[in-house]
Amino acid sequence: MNNYYANGGVHGNPNHQQIPQRVLQHVPRPQNISFTMTERQLEIMYTTWAAAQIRVRQQLYHPDLPLLRYPLPPAWSDEARAMIVLWIARERRMFEMEMRELEYLLGLRGAR
Repeated sequence: MNNYYANGGVHGNPNHQQIPQRVLQHVPRPQNISFTMTERQLEIMYTTWAAAQIRVRQQLYHPDLPLLRYPLPPAWSDEARAMIVLWIARERRMFEMEMRELEYLLGLRGAR
């Protein structure tokens, strides 16, 4: 039996309340939300990503050479900044998934 209601909250803690079902009905599911960036924002992201790759490779393969100074970052609106954080998180997750698949394909991980 679920003791949530009997105890006044989750695990007997009356201060820890569940989200009411009426609120959840109006909250869109994450898969139903799409974030879009303008072509210009995507261009900035991919160009900056390429610059980051160059810097990392230089640090790994040519640590004796001085790194170029960081350019000033673009000025982002709060909304654009939030979308970029989500974009980066998605790209990081995609990279991790690709590396995991590579390990499976190369026989470096157990069979699924």
